[in-house]
Amino acid sequence: MTYWLWSVPPDVYPAALRAGTFALWRQGRARLEEVRPGDRIFAYLPGRQVIAGEFEAIGPPFEDATALAPGRHLPHRLRVRPVAVLPEELWVPRDGVADDLRVLEEYSEHAPETRFRRVVQQVLHPLPRIDGTVLSFVVQARLGTDPDALMGAVEAVRQARAEALDASRRPPEAAEPAPASVVAEASVGYVAPEDFDRAAAMERLLGDLASRGYRYAPWAVAAYVTALRTKPFVLLAGVTGVGKSRLPVLVAEATGGTSTVLPVRPDWTDPAETMGFVDLGGRFRPGAVLRAAHGAAEDPDRFHTLVFDEMNLGRPEHYLAEVLSRIEQRAPAPGGYESPPLLTETLQAGDALWQAVRLPPTLGLVGTVNVDESAHAFSRKVLDRAFVIELVARDLGDWQSASVEESTDRWPAEAWTPRAVRLGELTGLTGDEHASVARTVGAVTEAGHVLAPSGLGVGYRTRDEAALFVLHAAEAPGAFRDEAEAPVDPLDLALLTKLVPRLDGARSAARSAAYGLLGWTLDGSTADARDAERIVDDWITDGRPEALPDARFPRTAARLARIVEGALDDGVASFWG
Repeated sequence: MTYWLWSVPPDVYPAALRAGTFALWRQGRARLEEVRPGDRIFAYLPGRQVIAGEFEAIGPPFEDATALAPGRHLPHRLRVRPVAVLPEELWVPRDGVADDLRVLEEYSEHAPETRFRRVVQQVLHPLPRIDGTVLSFVVQARLGTDPDALMGAVEAVRQARAEALDASRRPPEAAEPAPASVVAEASVGYVAPEDFDRAAAMERLLGDLASRGYRYAPWAVAAYVTALRTKPFVLLAGVTGVGKSRLPVLVAEATGGTSTVLPVRPDWTDPAETMGFVDLGGRFRPGAVLRAAHGAAEDPDRFHTLVFDEMNLGRPEHYLAEVLSRIEQRAPAPGGYESPPLLTETLQAGDALWQAVRLPPTLGLVGTVNVDESAHAFSRKVLDRAFVIELVARDLGDWQSASVEESTDRWPAEAWTPRAVRLGELTGLTGDEHASVARTVGAVTEAGHVLAPSGLGVGYRTRDEAALFVLHAAEAPGAFRDEAEAPVDPLDLALLTKLVPRLDGARSAARSAAYGLLGWTLDGSTADARDAERIVDDWITDGRPEALPDARFPRTAARLARIVEGALDDGVASFWG
């Protein structure tokens, strides 16, 4: 994605808004050919010397000789969608942001007062990414932040840029080896939280849950926290009443975050309840997800969790279609990773606030799911995008609270930021971390070969998320343990939460996949129906344990044994049955 500054004559701007089309004559035509759908454009009104809004290109450039505005011949055009349209009283003065724009450095040979003029005289000018980030933040902040807070934010940006410029001017011996561009964007994407001991914080979290009388396995809580950090979309599965809806609320309370529980209804067949709709009066009514995303963006110092209770009463691919798509398009942003705007349709100018809402770095989505036949099965589109953690009742006879002091521990919002969203973005890996990633990638690749003949092969998304999960888990290794204090391998959990839930079907291919994967998780060899039956018989004889201690991946193998038992009994190999 490229950012652009487009000089739009003030008398043409209203017509451009109505038509959803920006246009120019000769100046800027060559640059226009470089604009691509998805690029961001900031409208600058040269006569008023203000930035009036942020827009997104939604198509390739085209030619149209009809008049866009009276008396104006502007045949070279581009369709745009408003991201944030500012009312006139909130237009951003040029002088308020000019000092923060790196693009002006390209014209350092000119007098300071003429540098901005040199940029806008080209009509359409590309902006460095850091400039686009600054302008996007300022434009959107004007819509919902008071002036004092806005000026403070702009001053913080100015200070960060000044420090980056100072670092870039130091001699190579005095400066760190990182290039100035990396220093300038240090606040974009992953930033390790200062003075945050994740391992100690996880132990306090486990103690807090125990003190309240909740009996979750330590590894299950650690897996939930790690999964939500790795990918802000987690499914908690299990029988009714096992604590699926309660876990996200408890974790939010114990870590200083917030949570909202949204009951899903069977009649959710479109995004009206989640994204919003336009009422009969033409007014946009934002949905629950849009409101939650906006609230989280306005409160960036805490992590926010939106819980979809009994998520599979409806079909998530219907009522969460935009979210499922946007969550895969997250990119580095101040404070972590955020998505493009959630809404795709164009709203009226008065609803520009909602038009600009994205999935912010501080919002996680959690769905609870009953593992039975009472609701819809999940599609591959949903399962491929989520971690699925199954909760079970530990010991129904254990009901008393543990003697652990209860304490709320405020986690910084950055504690929930992943180190990356794709393996290719990782930098600075230690030798041990590189070995951990290589081990995970190797295991996922092998499992993918076992699943491929059944049509359940593994893609890059699953590979990357499994590896990132294991990498994040290494920051609090002690929390990955069972009730007997025995360690639980995060790679075992990564396979259990990313691969096993996709097994669901009555076809022979699904059964073969379950048999083969069971053998592979046990000792690395594939298994047929006869081998699988023997393994399951031994598992039943041992009392159906949740882990097979001698297996390569004990918990994944035990869960597969339960699936294979169903396949042998009734011909259906399903995680969800």
